[in-house]
Amino acid sequence: MKAAPRAERTVPREVAAVLAVAGALSAACGGGRPAPVSPALREPPVATVLRGPHRQTIAWREPLAAEKAALFRRINEERRAAGVPELAYSLLAAKAGDDFCRDAALSRSVGHWDLSGRAPYLRFALAGGVDAHAENFASRTQTPGPITEPVERLLLESHGRFMAERPPDDGHRRTVLDPQWTHVGIGAALAGGEFRMTEEYVRQVLEWVELPEGPVPAGSYAPFAAKLPPGWSVGGVEVSHEPPPEPISRAEAARRGAYAYPPAVQTLRPELARGMTYFGGGTGDFPVRGGVLRLRVPLASGRGNYYVHVYANAGPAFGVKLTSVSAGFIRAE
Repeated sequence: MKAAPRAERTVPREVAAVLAVAGALSAACGGGRPAPVSPALREPPVATVLRGPHRQTIAWREPLAAEKAALFRRINEERRAAGVPELAYSLLAAKAGDDFCRDAALSRSVGHWDLSGRAPYLRFALAGGVDAHAENFASRTQTPGPITEPVERLLLESHGRFMAERPPDDGHRRTVLDPQWTHVGIGAALAGGEFRMTEEYVRQVLEWVELPEGPVPAGSYAPFAAKLPPGWSVGGVEVSHEPPPEPISRAEAARRGAYAYPPAVQTLRPELARGMTYFGGGTGDFPVRGGVLRLRVPLASGRGNYYVHVYANAGPAFGVKLTSVSAGFIRAE
């Protein structure tokens, strides 16, 4: 029996109108007033790591590189035809995808989550990713195995099903053609009668990101800094949080469908010019100087995983819709 191929829809972080300026002496916050943070939070010394402009390139010999190259060419051909920018290749994202696909094929699991309960954005973060990320996933199970078709054909057929989708059920296709992405990495694994593949999309805008190298105590502040490209402006920062992942069954992994980053628990606003205040009070939470923003991220929601989403725009950031250009990962223990 040949089982039908399976694909999982990706839900990247929604476009958000974070901030809007109104009037000469005040600014309006469209996302609501930030939740108060206890002044009792600690600020321990924290070792940091800097992820620079070449962070999508890692020292790794990629399996199935030629087969993946055929799909990479196809993706860029389709983006050119749609009038959106071509993508560079991310070895960092490809390795995260490969590791997941191999585990999924060997465990015969399907869906975006691995059996440790980790969503795609967490796996990418654990691999060293700090940028906005989304994943397309497809699988095929054949009983009895093995699957004998060439991997290149399996990759292109899976991707072809993404592109054959029609609105409104065309989440994979829209992800492929989304102009915000700058990179893609391709994950693939074939084990007997089990084939798994992912397309790992990345938006690299920030020139560099500095964040904690390891876990930070819950109930403290964590440092975060980033450099915007020339001409870009930051509108605000959201901090989202989720509890530590817990193992799940194959049935639960298959039941879960689309995914998204966890909800925001804190909104931080850039400091305003002298004499300006936000509606509701306050002059901002973090400085931006020379395109560099530096934050004290409150880890006030307990243990778990925090993600720092910087909302920015190539031009003025007030009064326009913004999308996230980062997903900086901080683990609180």
